[in-house]
Amino acid sequence: MVYDVHCFLEKDAKSDKEALKRPSEATKTFVRTVRRIVDEVKKSGLLAVFRTPGKKRWEKKRIEFLQKIKKFREQRRPIIYTDESYVDSSHASTKAWSDGSTQGLKNPISKGQSLVIVYAGSENVFVPNALLLFKAGMKSGDYHGNMNYENYEKWLRSQLMPNLSSNSIVIVDNASYHNNQSELAPTSNTKKNRHAEVAPRKNVDNILAKNNHFVLRLPSYDPDLNPIELAWANIKGYVSSKSVTWNFGKVKEVVNEKIAAMDPSEWAKLCKKVKEIEDEYMKSDHVVDMVTDQFVIFADDESDSDDDDDDDDDDDEDNETTEPTPGTSSATADFDIMEGISILPVDDDD
Repeated sequence: MVYDVHCFLEKDAKSDKEALKRPSEATKTFVRTVRRIVDEVKKSGLLAVFRTPGKKRWEKKRIEFLQKIKKFREQRRPIIYTDESYVDSSHASTKAWSDGSTQGLKNPISKGQSLVIVYAGSENVFVPNALLLFKAGMKSGDYHGNMNYENYEKWLRSQLMPNLSSNSIVIVDNASYHNNQSELAPTSNTKKNRHAEVAPRKNVDNILAKNNHFVLRLPSYDPDLNPIELAWANIKGYVSSKSVTWNFGKVKEVVNEKIAAMDPSEWAKLCKKVKEIEDEYMKSDHVVDMVTDQFVIFADDESDSDDDDDDDDDDDEDNETTEPTPGTSSATADFDIMEGISILPVDDDD
């Protein structure tokens, strides 16, 4: 917070001294504390992290997810990644290099045709018989329309659960059809004694729990923690490189062809990559949490300390030394753990 206030007020300050004094007054923090926080944030390379709206909330969800999946792995429970995607006309290749022996996928005359893909994989292999492909927008058939709760539940019951090992952890994202509630939440008109009874739970969670499985939801804005997302990119790249005019039957065939070619070793590489990303997040999230907490502690400690009044503090500011005081030396040392740690970029558009 102190750093954000400093950035907001800095542009109107007439001098460096005023740039420190104004946020000091606004946050009731000593000038030297403001200066230290600004210097440490700039040196730490965490500017992008602290300036991202909602970052702490997203970070907390991600830490919780990583802690849970670590615990489940230690318990040797099967981890099952699930996801849904589309292959549509945008994956047609309009400009592609060719040696004459192959052609890129040609743009369809009719725009908007899509093939829905739903799949699941453990940390070793794809789940047998769990692949679902259907044409979006169909008005009939076992699966019709687009991806919705009805289609997802049907896939869950008929193709996923029959092929799961007991006590599996099923990872899903936050798509709306994963979050349908089995009961409506209590309202102001609900009788008081009913509030305790009404405990809304997501249908997907209920269905899997009744079959001795547990749902673990990916944190928002972190699709890179799901290896199937990496598989989709490979599949779509393969489809766009093939020589077919857009045709549902042919595109379905090409998708099946690529998936069949993705042997366990290729899938294992994607899972290994995700575990490496998990490790990077664990390191960087730990550092951000520690640094943020230390800044808060610095401000609180110095606000409670016995010192001269603010006027004396301002007058002596120019004579202050840059040597760390006993109350801050450990903090300066802690920033050394930043060495060798790269902070993953976070999109702030979402």
